Amino acid sequence: MNAFSTPSPEAEVPAETIGALIDLAGRQRMLSQRIVLQLLLASRGDTAALDIARKCLSMFASAHSDLVTGNERFPGAFSSALQQLYFGQPRADARIRDFIAQVRTTMDTPLADTLAQASSLDGLVVQATPILELLQTVTQAYQQEMHRCEVAVRKRQTDLAGRLGGISMQANIVAINARISAARAGEHGREFSVITQVLADIIKEMDQLIRNVVGSSETSQGSASV
Repeated sequence: MNAFSTPSPEAEVPAETIGALIDLAGRQRMLSQRIVLQLLLASRGDTAALDIARKCLSMFASAHSDLVTGNERFPGAFSSALQQLYFGQPRADARIRDFIAQVRTTMDTPLADTLAQASSLDGLVVQATPILELLQTVTQAYQQEMHRCEVAVRKRQTDLAGRLGGISMQANIVAINARISAARAGEHGREFSVITQVLADIIKEMDQLIRNVVGSSETSQGSASV
């Protein structure tokens, strides 16, 4: 059984939230390497290094919990791709928790026990590169989620523009027929003609809305391709 519970897969998450998750996952890479460095410095007599390492580990473990489990701000592993990364074959969650556990073991090993301290540090140094590569994979996974989110937004914008375009076309046909009927009615069609003018103005506003939707979609596509 996983140590962390996760929400239902494929939850819809705003791009702003995914951007914050990318930043959080990216920070994990830096923290993992800083933890190892500070513990090496502590083993060489740097009295402040151990406290720095503890603070870094606290941030690292808390961020991992936020990424996987979630909190009031973050949704946890919200997609099947992320759940597969954390709990499937890559075993990202288990490997990261193993790293956290080994760091704590190293911190709890007395400096006076030089043999145990050296063995624990050697194990962390060996893990430093693999854990960095794993955390890079995690960051890339969130970047892929951002891409999927952007694609979904553009699709919704395109669909909306298409529906509005269809409505606008039908409204134009109605307006043209109404103008013809008003013209045929002569004096009796003046009031009806006013109504058709209002309808025409509404159609213009709809057309402008469609152009705005299409324009924003094209802008976002252009930004994504830069």
